[in-house]
Amino acid sequence: MSVTVFLSNTNIQIVVGSPTSSGATVKDFVSVGVPSGAVLNGVVMDDNALIAALKECWRINKLPKGEVTLILNSPQFRASIIEMPVMPDKKTSEFVQRETKDGRLANPVTAWYLLDKNAKEKKQRVVSETTDAQFITTYVDIFAKAGLKLNDIHDGVNLAINLLSGSTRNRTVVYMILDGTSLVTIFFSKGQYFYHSTKRVFNQPGTPEFAKEIFGAISEIRQFASAQHLDDNVEDIQFAGLGEQQVSRLSDDMLSIDSNLKLSSVTCPSYVKTKKDVRQFPYFVYPVAGLTKRSKSRLDIMTAKKQSAEKFKKKKSMLKVILPAAGFLLLLVLIYGGLTAFAIYKQSQLDEVNRVINNPVMIENADRYEEITGVITSVGSRQGGLNLLHKYLDSYPIPDSEINKLIIRAANNRNVEVTVNSYDASSGIFSITAESGDVEQINKFIADLMMMDAFEKVDYTGYNAITTIDGAGYQINVVCTLAARTTETVIEEEEG
Repeated sequence: MSVTVFLSNTNIQIVVGSPTSSGATVKDFVSVGVPSGAVLNGVVMDDNALIAALKECWRINKLPKGEVTLILNSPQFRASIIEMPVMPDKKTSEFVQRETKDGRLANPVTAWYLLDKNAKEKKQRVVSETTDAQFITTYVDIFAKAGLKLNDIHDGVNLAINLLSGSTRNRTVVYMILDGTSLVTIFFSKGQYFYHSTKRVFNQPGTPEFAKEIFGAISEIRQFASAQHLDDNVEDIQFAGLGEQQVSRLSDDMLSIDSNLKLSSVTCPSYVKTKKDVRQFPYFVYPVAGLTKRSKSRLDIMTAKKQSAEKFKKKKSMLKVILPAAGFLLLLVLIYGGLTAFAIYKQSQLDEVNRVINNPVMIENADRYEEITGVITSVGSRQGGLNLLHKYLDSYPIPDSEINKLIIRAANNRNVEVTVNSYDASSGIFSITAESGDVEQINKFIADLMMMDAFEKVDYTGYNAITTIDGAGYQINVVCTLAARTTETVIEEEEG
């Protein structure tokens, strides 16, 4: 029987069960609170408090103490999906370690496991997981002091992506998983994983402000789909981390913002069997995902840590023997060679200097050169300053009628009304307001602006619901930074 533990800032979520060929069988769900301040974004702040909480949880619920897998979502534990050629496991380990090399880690450890293979294209996808060796040691020691054997550590988001991908059925769907104040959004297009993001929410579930934050996350997915030229309608939203009543309230609030959205509570996949109330699944997505079976083609984090330590120890031992003698010998050779070369070079320099100094013609030429150089330097400095000023003036952005025509034409194409609020000549920034009864048209209007060469950058704030003459609508503030003009001077320099 396996045990997976998902550790968040607020809860310890535990699932007891066993993996199956296609999913998992869940025997029990357990959830207890984390002592306040004991864990922050996957980093242990209070060892003793967490150890005591784990001991008490295992004692009360009589849980198995072996084969414990820890699931984390932490910036200290970096994970990514890598597409690469099909290779043997040893070569795959070397490839993944090169791809994920991070100089910011004192002693990096990288593990991986296989997602799938494409035999026809001879490609495979693996999930890499990288962290510092000390990060792993901290958790191994904590679980050992709690009387538990920690076998493995995994990133929760990528496990959830793998678990939920089987239930998309070639549909376009967005999964949103709320864990305290952390919201993970996963986007599948026609059954294929495309993108995920993590953001912090600031409002309580059940409030209109919370619904607006959720809608903002959905809008980001829509913009991503539009930028990727995906023609899918992002309307099917499945939410995890809230109860059915809370999801129902959120669905009503979302419909008042966008009537096309279909939001429901995430359903337990058919390949996950539970002996307890299946309605608990939305709260336990991460630990259930950790229970599923992973490919035999893998390098677990514990083995990777051990290999890294052995490699470092062997390298250090060899260096202790080789470096002192080799370093001393190399130092002697370098000193001798350097001194010899330096003496020869200096002697040749001295001979040449004496010959030049005693040449009357060179003396006369040197005097004339010094006089002419002074004049040329003065004139060149002035001309260079004038050329630079001319270049700056030519490239300075001008908010002429052509810029207004570009904005108005883009707005007319998307049936959007725009109002120019201000222009700052010192920064080249336009501030405009866009309004439309269709929020998707505003998204496309903003995307059109981003594609224009006339603008260096286009930023925008959140949507505001407004009332227009034609009925309900949406308003957004857009800030456009003009790009430098490409002048004839700049073009000539680039061609030259």
